[in-house]
Amino acid sequence: MKALRQIWVALGIFLIFISACDTPSNTDTPPPSSNKDEVKVLVNLDQLRIRKAPGLESDLLGVAPLGTTFPYAGEMTDFSTQIKLGGVWYDEPWVSIYTSAGDTAWVYGGGVMFEGAASEELAEILLEKRMRAFFGSMTDDLLTYRDQYAQASTSEEFAEVFHEGEEIRDRLVDLLEQKIPTAEAEGMPDIFWIERVFPGYVVELVAEGTRYFLFKDFKQLYTKARQTQGEEDDIFTDLGLEVYASDSIEYFFPSWFIQTWDYGGHSLLGSGQHNDVLALADEVTQMTDLFKNDIGIFKRELLRDITHPEITYWNAQDKIVSELDTILKIKYDILSQEDLAVLEARLSQFKEAEKNGIELNIRTGL
Repeated sequence: MKALRQIWVALGIFLIFISACDTPSNTDTPPPSSNKDEVKVLVNLDQLRIRKAPGLESDLLGVAPLGTTFPYAGEMTDFSTQIKLGGVWYDEPWVSIYTSAGDTAWVYGGGVMFEGAASEELAEILLEKRMRAFFGSMTDDLLTYRDQYAQASTSEEFAEVFHEGEEIRDRLVDLLEQKIPTAEAEGMPDIFWIERVFPGYVVELVAEGTRYFLFKDFKQLYTKARQTQGEEDDIFTDLGLEVYASDSIEYFFPSWFIQTWDYGGHSLLGSGQHNDVLALADEVTQMTDLFKNDIGIFKRELLRDITHPEITYWNAQDKIVSELDTILKIKYDILSQEDLAVLEARLSQFKEAEKNGIELNIRTGL
């Protein structure tokens, strides 16, 4: 009997333990849903206020930290409210959510995004409202660009939308500088949603995290180019990946330059990157004129890296002389007779670097 009683006691403790495990915890964060098609509201602003009803006058129920998700309660207001978030004015609707207690509450649309397999239409509505408040008349240009990018089916159409994107990027950067005040990185508003309407580009913080810039992402462009007819855009995006070999992103410094501080560094002439880029650029130039101006920009920057008197060099003299000698012997078609003459003169200077005041072998610290 004693042994039987011990078994029943143990069984009772086990059942209590199981029951406790099945009881949901009482937290402010909604429990995860097993329905993969459920639309969720993702908080992308830290300490987002949760209100009883839509509008700034409604009772405050609490706040949600960055990254919190709530089930969408199925409503978005027809009206919008102007609110300043992170120093930037938004004009967006209110979005209904379910709290962890199952009650309906409301959050400001400017601080959330929609997630989930069935959220695409809702996300598009909210995104366009955000764009029109943020970019005004430029919104139509962005939406047109996104459609043209998606529909481009030939190398020629790719080249057209590629150059259209460059023009829009320059305008966007100017607009961002006007709308977003300079601040410390943690005080900058979240504008990474721009990438959803501007394919081929990524948003990055620059200037020690105090302002935004939009950079081409040649990995995205490479993938798109391989979906089109024709090889011209394929090999051009190959060139872009060669120029920005570290991570495919068009940062301020290309692969032939090593950045050693925020605003500068040293040339890598002698490592082979200059010759590799010239070889690929020469191949693209012989194939097509679609990217002639772009390749011209790459070439000018590369030649400047070799010839400018203020450039300093990471590698030793023998490596530098060897690579430059190789380039001159090949005589790429992309290099004019004037270019070749300048490189010949520069090679002579490298051979007497100390006499010509050229700093070499920086990597050794000597």
